[in-house]
Amino acid sequence: MVAVKEIKRKKQLNKLKLLRLFRIGGGLFIYSIVPILSWIVLSFIKGDPRIENVFSITYPMQFVYVIVVSMFATAANIRANKEQDYNQIYSSAFWGIVFSVCIFLIPTIFVDEYIVFFGQDAEFYRKYVIYCFLLNIIQTIFSFVIEKMFFEDKDKKANLHLLAFNLANLALLVISSLIFSDFVISMIVTLAVLFVYIVVLICFECKKFKIDFSFFKNFRYESANLISNIFMFLIYFFGLKNAFCAGQEYVLALTTVGLCTDAFWDALQAISKIAKIDLSKKRYNYKQELKNSCLFTGIVMLLSCAMTIALSLINGAILSIVLIYLSFQIFDMTTEPFKQIMSTYTQLEFSPRLNTIINFVFKVVRVALSVFIISPFCTEVGQIAQCILLLGSYIILRGVKYKVVEGKLTLKNKDFISNESDNTNENI
Repeated sequence: MVAVKEIKRKKQLNKLKLLRLFRIGGGLFIYSIVPILSWIVLSFIKGDPRIENVFSITYPMQFVYVIVVSMFATAANIRANKEQDYNQIYSSAFWGIVFSVCIFLIPTIFVDEYIVFFGQDAEFYRKYVIYCFLLNIIQTIFSFVIEKMFFEDKDKKANLHLLAFNLANLALLVISSLIFSDFVISMIVTLAVLFVYIVVLICFECKKFKIDFSFFKNFRYESANLISNIFMFLIYFFGLKNAFCAGQEYVLALTTVGLCTDAFWDALQAISKIAKIDLSKKRYNYKQELKNSCLFTGIVMLLSCAMTIALSLINGAILSIVLIYLSFQIFDMTTEPFKQIMSTYTQLEFSPRLNTIINFVFKVVRVALSVFIISPFCTEVGQIAQCILLLGSYIILRGVKYKVVEGKLTLKNKDFISNESDNTNENI
């Protein structure tokens, strides 16, 4: 009888974990898909499909956003849990705001040069690209608060704000664009309201803190991710230029796939986010989470395919080119659960240096292929090469250094890396 109850309890607990994965992944998906929908809807309102290309033109800057959030929010919260230093969450966020404002204002000031670098019409795209860069500043600041909520196990509250913020963003942009013919007015109205939103949110969530420079210590907790995203910026900043030179049919196909898969890639980051949160709180179960992550990834891949094919039929993209781009993305997605989990384990529990070196070396390979291969598929070739190399490295590392005992990952001949704590599962 006791055994039956224990089995039921474990099944119920696993359902809660799976629900949590979908909840966090869903929140990240919403946060990513709304700006994408904004460009799609705006292109219909203005009657100009070129507006969709703003997504691809500004895509490299998304990795700048990820770098800042990773260093000043994610790493800060991991460190807070591991070192019990909660003041530096707010101090790191303060410096993160300073850095994000400075970094995104640079391309805003030199916006024409940025657009021309990609071989596009600066006169047409200027106002849209400026809006995107200014929105990135607001989104970055907003993410500092949301990341803190996730690490405090306030998933529902975080998702509520993600939904409210993004629906406000979409509604304001669309409605104001329908009312005003000048996009500049729509841009000012949307950004002003969103700025007020985050100021109010910060006032409610922020506590008194002391400003210091200890954020440099955050680096060890996210070093591999930071290095990876710096290279991702370089890959897409220079690699997309090659793709754009191949012709408008490739630009449209690449934009179509990017519009449909990017939000799902962001949703998949829930896998590593949960690993980071639970490892920092010593309650992670490897076997369970890998199984849940594979199920989640399978659903994400199906939705990605359906959305991509549907949009290509709507916007007139050449389906054969779209499917080539899409196949690269799907192949990479299939390996993502294992790669993310092993990378997070290695970074936080075994060797940050080793994990950083692995990601650094293979990102160099990806940059070289993406930049020097003259082909509209250059970034995808680099992506697959990195995927195979990373997968192989983590498989070897998994076999050499780790073993699974009762569902928990351990270092061979050492104590458990992670111990799942039942009394903390109530927070899930």
